[in-house]
Amino acid sequence: MTRTLLALSMLLSPLRAQDVDDILRRNREADKQNEERAKQYTYVEETDNFEYDKHGERKKTGSETHDVIFVEGESYKRLVARDGKPLPPKEEAKEEKKLQQTAEERRKARRKGLLNFTRNVSISSEDLAKLCDHHLLGEEAIRGRKAWVIEYTPQKDRVPANQHEKDVLSFRTKVWVDEAESATAKLTLLAIADGTFLQPGSMMTIEATKINDDAWLPVSTVFDARIQIALVIRDSVRTETRNSNFKKFDVKSTITTGDQ
Repeated sequence: MTRTLLALSMLLSPLRAQDVDDILRRNREADKQNEERAKQYTYVEETDNFEYDKHGERKKTGSETHDVIFVEGESYKRLVARDGKPLPPKEEAKEEKKLQQTAEERRKARRKGLLNFTRNVSISSEDLAKLCDHHLLGEEAIRGRKAWVIEYTPQKDRVPANQHEKDVLSFRTKVWVDEAESATAKLTLLAIADGTFLQPGSMMTIEATKINDDAWLPVSTVFDARIQIALVIRDSVRTETRNSNFKKFDVKSTITTGDQ
């Protein structure tokens, strides 16, 4: 019986590996298709900021509210409130000036053909596939939907070719892949080694959900971090972000007022 079970295990393991590879392939395709739809949404972003004292007690230090809108066809975050209160007139005027300056800079860039609509991603799925090993941890429910949980771990003894690869190899990554649609429903990045300005133990968690039966968009982000700047380690900080009031717009038609 033991030999039979061992033989079955040896036969099934390659199949499981192939299944995980297929899940990740479909996940990459789904996220790529979702990217353009997701970039057509505006929303309200509310962020609470915290610091931890030497006893590990968390203290809220403030909050900010941004309108994430389109300016000259690209996403733009405009500060609209602080600590739950609208900005005073002088600060509101400064924010309006920043918006108009950004619009003018983007118009000039567009005339020169320099405007880039691609998104900068610090750690891409290609980075993970190249530099990390992966395995299936199991299933979990995320916001009432079943998801596969897949963990990426840096390849053992992998020597980074550059600083970017060193940064990627500093994290252990988990991805929750929606079983029905293959989209990324949740993502965690855990710093496990020096390599970035983040110290080991820092973690970011992002959860997404499907909006308007159309696009998957991030609805919450929690970032616990110990940050090193110029060899000085700051006390741990935490940010909690919630996104709401999603609205779809035609990005090409969202042109800020001013000369074209």
